[in-house]
Amino acid sequence: MSYIDNTRRSLNSPYEITVCITKEECKVLLPFIEKACKEVKLKYDKYEDIHESGEATERQESMRQRFFDKLSGLENLLSSIHTILK
Repeated sequence: MSYIDNTRRSLNSPYEITVCITKEECKVLLPFIEKACKEVKLKYDKYEDIHESGEATERQESMRQRFFDKLSGLENLLSSIHTILK
């Protein structure tokens, strides 16, 4: 898993940080990440329903996008953990 920071303007390339965890650590973190993913999914679904009804305010659209971004990150993390645990 790595984190790329594109905000560093003084460098010619993005700043990358790699976080290394063991299989055992993945097993410990998995239930917490799954729980967080379910919670974010519920919040995203709420704002997605409002969006689909056509009555979403600008704030609700922002919240929908924010939860979508969080959900995508968590799902990618879960996918990586499942790959590691295979």
